Amino acid sequence: MSAAVSIESGVLDDYRARLTSDAVDELATPTGLRGDQAALGAAVDAMGMAGLLAARAEARNFAADEGITYGTGTPGGRRWAIDPIPVLLGAAEWQELERGLDQRARLLDLVLSDLYGERTLLRRRVIPPELILAHDGYVRQTAGIAAPGPRQLVVAATDLGRDPQGRWTVISDRTQAPSGPGYAMATRRIISQVMAGLHRSVPLARLRGFFQTFTAALQDASPSATEPPRVVLLTPGPNSETAFEQAYLATLLGFPLVEADDLVMHQGRVWLQAGDRLEQVDVVLRRVDAAFADPLELRGDSQLGVPGLIEATRTRTVAVVNPIGAGVLENPGLVAHLPDVARVLLDEDLLLPSPTTWWCGRGADRSHVLANLDALVIKPISRATGPLRYGWQLTAQERGELADRIAAEPWAWCAQEPLQLSTAPVVTHDGLEPRRFVLRTFGVAHDNGYRFLPGGLGRVAGQVSEHTVSNYAGALAKDVWVISADAEQAAPAVRDRALGAPPVTRTAGLTPRVSDNLFWMGRYAERAEGTARLLKVVDDFAEDNSSQVGTPGALATGVLLHAVARVTSTPTIGSSEPSLDYLRRVVLDDSRAGTVRHCANRLIGAAQHVRDLLSVDTWAVLGRLQKTLDDPPDDDDQLQPLLADVLESLLALAGIMAQSMVRDESWAFLDAGCRMERAQLTLALLGSALTEPRDRGVLDLVVEGVLRAGESIITHRRRAAAGTGTALPLESAIDLLLLDRRNPRSVLYQAESLVADLTLLGDEASVAKTLAIVQTLRTVEPADSMDAAALAERLAGLEQDFRRLSDDLAALHFSRQAPRRPQTSGWASPWQVADD
Repeated sequence: MSAAVSIESGVLDDYRARLTSDAVDELATPTGLRGDQAALGAAVDAMGMAGLLAARAEARNFAADEGITYGTGTPGGRRWAIDPIPVLLGAAEWQELERGLDQRARLLDLVLSDLYGERTLLRRRVIPPELILAHDGYVRQTAGIAAPGPRQLVVAATDLGRDPQGRWTVISDRTQAPSGPGYAMATRRIISQVMAGLHRSVPLARLRGFFQTFTAALQDASPSATEPPRVVLLTPGPNSETAFEQAYLATLLGFPLVEADDLVMHQGRVWLQAGDRLEQVDVVLRRVDAAFADPLELRGDSQLGVPGLIEATRTRTVAVVNPIGAGVLENPGLVAHLPDVARVLLDEDLLLPSPTTWWCGRGADRSHVLANLDALVIKPISRATGPLRYGWQLTAQERGELADRIAAEPWAWCAQEPLQLSTAPVVTHDGLEPRRFVLRTFGVAHDNGYRFLPGGLGRVAGQVSEHTVSNYAGALAKDVWVISADAEQAAPAVRDRALGAPPVTRTAGLTPRVSDNLFWMGRYAERAEGTARLLKVVDDFAEDNSSQVGTPGALATGVLLHAVARVTSTPTIGSSEPSLDYLRRVVLDDSRAGTVRHCANRLIGAAQHVRDLLSVDTWAVLGRLQKTLDDPPDDDDQLQPLLADVLESLLALAGIMAQSMVRDESWAFLDAGCRMERAQLTLALLGSALTEPRDRGVLDLVVEGVLRAGESIITHRRRAAAGTGTALPLESAIDLLLLDRRNPRSVLYQAESLVADLTLLGDEASVAKTLAIVQTLRTVEPADSMDAAALAERLAGLEQDFRRLSDDLAALHFSRQAPRRPQTSGWASPWQVADD
């Protein structure tokens, strides 16, 4: 690292006082700033602790607004935590690091090719066979399969730390299904706003070009001459720890995010269900761990993989990136042999060192490890065996038990010298704290080498005392900036189209899973909004009339309260239950279908399934909606402010959808769900509130409530005053909410909008059924409302027509593959597989 630069006193004084002379810090030394850090140090000092704490809060708010999460458990996982102070790397230092990373990636690519090919390294015992063949990352079923592209290892990730001498040292390799580049870009987006002045003033290497190169690298991996190749990102689904990152990465690369249910195997090829069509898939970017990728040849209980995927790679009808079995390179025992492997395969010494490693399968190494257990980091060669152990943290009994395990299965264990990691400043309420820092870099195959994401993703320990820096342990993210003049930045890869391959026009059809979730996202959004509107009106009625027993207002309130139960399919209000308690329950009780909170949670769940299709702004709105319902105001006597906040979020969501979505199949399914739900809710409200004979005074108040819930009361009053509409409130309500094709709240408007949506989908049969509903509606007259029994029958019939139409749409567009019968096993849950 560069020499220190002296600084004046400021917020960094306390931080420098916390540093020790034997530790390396990314920003400072006990006496000054490190080279290339002057701009960052000045910015930190200028902001002061108050400014830094505000920046930390702002960064976390941005992360919450954008729905950036990691992990499982709570809905969507825990929020992504970002420290606002970036880590700066100089141009020369990054170029040197890139050379080492490129060499390592090329070496691992050659090792992977050999292990699943000729096995020369095993035969010559350059790598002990038992180290590889006993590792659970070695997939025997893929032996002899070579990926069709120029590289076997297309995506390489490396975790590094800086040793006490300031040298970058490899901690581990991530080759199974590396996660993180999407998190790095999301973190950069936020820090560029939080530290906007500094971000503009420092010449940085930009990140976008890496993702363009990534796209080209995946297309280059295609075994087909079809142009452009069809690439998909295979995800375990929204329950995955890195679900956000997978969806965001798909949007950055421009490829669809798919689950196993979206893919079918037919005639030895992988196909994507695109509407009512099948499209051949050429490349699968795999984020499903190898063991779950093919239930036909691997774990029979997996619902996450594609049966026959390995056979398709064997016959070269599809390429999988990274190949199934690439996880064997994550074996920490391999580190002890890589220096020899590099000399054999590259005739070079490794440019990037690793901590000294002893593999217990060798007698001398095992003796050294057992004699020094209390001073070493003990690692099983497979993460499935358990976590690493710091020998000095174990009790004497625990060390004895570990020694017995090593003696029983020596090949399954290795040990490393502890690496005293460098630190980086973290903003806390107690000032800046030095926390251990780890850098994860990302590379993709390009030309004769690899192209790397400038900087990568930094992480710092969640606590000062924490030795392990990982997302599981609560690590915080750090944006890593590489200082680079514009002229120094490599241009993104531009992929040449294969000669003689005519371009194929790709359709934009949606899979049944995506169509289903878009449709229900629209339905739940409208259900939550319609219910909240109705509850707002009824609460207002109850507040005005609940104490006036027997009055028209009180009787109308009772009618509307029972309408709430009918519309939401929730239990009716108890005979002695206060109306406010009942209404509050219909808002906040998530355990019962039909409540506002239940609808909102299902809305968010559906959105998580189609995250790659939604704008970033969507998540800010959904996050605010969830927070409103999870943490309602303490005032139990007031429901109006809570409902107003709920409606504000739902209206913002509706605005985003209406103004931001292209009118394609995605829009059609989302809007169709909204129209279907609004039609059924309106019919249910009209049927429950307006089809019983009532005293005129009571009926007029009920009609007023219905019109307010249907956002049509102002139009009703204006028409009545101008003499352009019927003078009878009941007839006006039927006209406005059932028959007025100009009113976006009327049932006829919903039916005609459905016709437009279904026409966009090319669903002629459903269009014909919807037009029949339109014709039925056009035969109704407002005066028909005078016959309550006939009106009730007509409304019930229309409601049933819409339900049948919804069922028909589900059968036609949302039918998925039959669930596979799992073969029982004792394996762990797929959601517990490490993806850190």
